[in-house]
Amino acid sequence: MQPERAPLGKVFNVPFLSLDGTSVEMASLLFLFLVVLAISGAKRHRQWIRRGVQLLSFFVFFYVVYSCLGVFGMIRNGLYGLTLVGSAYSESFYWLALPMVIIAVTFLHGPVFCGWICPTGSLQDISGWLRKRLFPPRPQGLSRRQLIGIAVASAAFITTLIWLGAKKKMFVEDSSLHWGAMLLLLCCLVLAGVIDDIPTRRLRLFSLGAIFFTAVSHMVVTSPVHFAFTSRDDPASALTTLVILVAGTFVLRSWCRYLCPWGHFIGFLHRFSRMRIMLDKSRCNSCGVCDTSCDVAAIKNGVIRTSHCQMCHACIDHCSTSALAMVDVWALGSKQPQPKPSPETQVPGEKLSA
Repeated sequence: MQPERAPLGKVFNVPFLSLDGTSVEMASLLFLFLVVLAISGAKRHRQWIRRGVQLLSFFVFFYVVYSCLGVFGMIRNGLYGLTLVGSAYSESFYWLALPMVIIAVTFLHGPVFCGWICPTGSLQDISGWLRKRLFPPRPQGLSRRQLIGIAVASAAFITTLIWLGAKKKMFVEDSSLHWGAMLLLLCCLVLAGVIDDIPTRRLRLFSLGAIFFTAVSHMVVTSPVHFAFTSRDDPASALTTLVILVAGTFVLRSWCRYLCPWGHFIGFLHRFSRMRIMLDKSRCNSCGVCDTSCDVAAIKNGVIRTSHCQMCHACIDHCSTSALAMVDVWALGSKQPQPKPSPETQVPGEKLSA
C-alpha cells in the first residue's frame, strides 16, 4: 500500500498502519473525536469552537489520513476491509479503522462526525454561511428570482453533463456527476414546492444501496471531495464538489439531507445511540428558535427527528430557556420503574411488594 502523494501534499509520504510500526493516522482520528467529546460540553462560544474543529479536520483528512476517500470511499473501503479479515489483519485493520471508530463514537455520543468533523459537511457550512448573508431567510421562502437562478444552474449543469457524455466516454467512477445533477434537481423541486423536504430524504437509502451495489460488484464511484484525497486527476469529483457548494447556498446542507449514503447509515445508528438531544416540555416556550437554528431542519416544534440530527448542538446553544439538553437515554432507560407483577402473573410462592 503505497498511495501517491495527493495534490494538496500529505505531511507523510506513506500511510501509517496502526499495526505496522506506527499509529499516527489512527492517533489523528482519535484525537479529532477526543477533542469533540471534550469540548462539546462547553457552554460558551461552542459554535465558534465547532468551526475551529472543522478547520482542524480539514488538515487531518487532507494532509494526514490516507484511508478516507470521501463518503463513498469510506463505505467501499470498509467493505473491502471486511473481505481481508482472517487473511491480512494489518491491512484489514487499516481499511476498517475509520468506519469502526465513527460507528463506535456514534453509538456512544451520537453523530458528532457529521456535525463536527466530516469535510463534506464542513464545506457545505461555508456555502451555508454565504447563503445566510446573501439570501437571509424569508417567511415566504425564496423569491422568484432565486428560484429561477437555481433552475438555470440545474439546467446548465445537466446540459454540461449531457455534452460531456457526448464528447467523451464516461466511466462508472465519474458517476458522482449524476449525484450532483440529482442534487440540484432535488433542491429545485423542493424549493418550488413540487416535493416535500422530509420524504425526499429517503433517497439517502437509495444512495447507500447504489454505493453498496457498486462496491460488491467491484465498481468504483468516486466521492465528492475525492480529488482532495488522491493524486489522480479527478475533474468529476471536483465538479461535483462545486455543485454541492452551490446547492448549499439554496438548501442548507442539501447533500446531507438528500443524498449522503453515510449520513443515512449514521442516522439509523443514532436511533440506538447513548446520547441524544431531548426537549423538556416544561421549559419550552414554543418560540421556534430551535427550528430555525438547525441547518438540516431536524427539528419541528422542538421535537428532534433523531435520524436527521447531526449533533451540532446549535439548537441547544440558541435555546434561551435551556429546554433542549443532551440526555443519556441508556441511563434514563435503566432508571425507569419496573411494573409490578399482577396477581395473574405472580410466580407461585412469591409475595407482592407493597
